[in-house]
Amino acid sequence: MRVGQIEYISDSKIELRGKEIAILHEIGFSEAPTATSFVSYLCEKYGLSKSGIWYCLKKLKSEDVLEFTEKGEEFKPLRLTQKGVGLFRSLMPQRRIDGVREIQVNTL
Repeated sequence: MRVGQIEYISDSKIELRGKEIAILHEIGFSEAPTATSFVSYLCEKYGLSKSGIWYCLKKLKSEDVLEFTEKGEEFKPLRLTQKGVGLFRSLMPQRRIDGVREIQVNTL
């Protein structure tokens, strides 16, 4: 998938674009324990700015798609919420992902 490509997934009035879809997809397969380490990973993989990734993460968090620790909060690992898991699974029929034997998604 090209980052920045406009795509939409409609579920519970959530509209996602290319970056959000890429982030959702990556979180679904990621083993990054924190949002900070995940942001660094995406910067290297896609060449995106850290501020742009943080903006998308905070947007997805506000939509109750994922959770993670922000400053001043008690530690929470970066993970998809139940709503996020549903969106992540809705991506699977649209994508062929080579090399993935089993999908394991952390839920609440």
